[in-house]
Amino acid sequence: MNKHINVAYIGIKGLPAQAGVDRVVQALVTRMPAFGINPYVYCDTKFTPPDFTLPGVNILRISSLGGKYSQAPGRFIISAINSIRSDDFDLIHLHNIEASFVLPMLKLKYNVISTAHGYAYWRSKWNPLAKKMLRLLDKPFVTFSDVVTSVSLNDANNLFARFGKKIEYIPNGVSLDYHPDEDAALQILSDHKLKPKQYFLFVAGRIDPTKGAHLAIEAIKRLEEKIPLLIVGDIEQSHEYANHLREIADSSIFFQPLIKKPETLFGLMTQSIGLIFPSLVEAMSMVLLEAASLGVPVIASDISENFQIFGEDFAYFSSNDIDSLKEKLEWAINNCNEFIKISTRAKQRIHLEYGWDRIASVYADLYWDLYEKRV
Repeated sequence: MNKHINVAYIGIKGLPAQAGVDRVVQALVTRMPAFGINPYVYCDTKFTPPDFTLPGVNILRISSLGGKYSQAPGRFIISAINSIRSDDFDLIHLHNIEASFVLPMLKLKYNVISTAHGYAYWRSKWNPLAKKMLRLLDKPFVTFSDVVTSVSLNDANNLFARFGKKIEYIPNGVSLDYHPDEDAALQILSDHKLKPKQYFLFVAGRIDPTKGAHLAIEAIKRLEEKIPLLIVGDIEQSHEYANHLREIADSSIFFQPLIKKPETLFGLMTQSIGLIFPSLVEAMSMVLLEAASLGVPVIASDISENFQIFGEDFAYFSSNDIDSLKEKLEWAINNCNEFIKISTRAKQRIHLEYGWDRIASVYADLYWDLYEKRV
């Protein structure tokens, strides 16, 4: 048997990871050499510093073309063409359903494992026509992939019901040794004139209406005891929504642009009273997993994707219900010990069931199985 196989990863923006799927891929590829996998990751030069390296990982820099809506498709196409021209790879791991239009091209040469990270057409930034077109990609994603995986159990079941093909449910994972940069976090708090352990936190890489920032703002405003809310992330995904958030915000709401260093974000998490996670739709949120892994108390929407992971070991409110979120915030403020106790149980559950080493080993087994079928 070949002692190593080469796997190319297509579908992310770049490294080091700043959010979402990129963070998942970075966690996976850094662990792959231990399983005899040589990872090659296609990264856009717009999102990857020229001097950035990652031990054991081959970073393949490409330059995408186009604007806000054509940049990602351009990145997928260039990555696919580059991989077809290369003789370095044994198989491809494609990430994101919206990248599946390049699958027919990839299948000319490679076996492909594909991973769904949620449905892009859930997001409100897309107009009705774009959402319809994105939904059409579900079928090629399933039918052209040799192995299909999903980070969401709901999505796995949904895709199976619609297309009759087995979908491997492989959840996202967490590191067991995150290192919060509390000094950097304290500097950000100082810039906003906020004090440690005296604010709630909302975090999202790309903030659109489905992330529920407006719900968090309105609930915080209704509290009798005025407690600040720090909103971290890129609110400019939709200028209309960004303006709406600024309009409804009062003096207790603070906006912090996207933080690129995870360690700084982790520091803000550990210094907060707790994380507010009011998402209306999710596949499997890395922010939620990371907060839980750090033992940070969380108040989350009761959507099934959250409950399937954390069960009773979380504090929930009724999704899309401002009054319910307000009541849960008041409960957390008045029951600090119980709030912390729940977060301790969540941390124990996450570390036991969702460690990245275990998740990476599942993917590595799939790579080897797929490779051996071809050779």
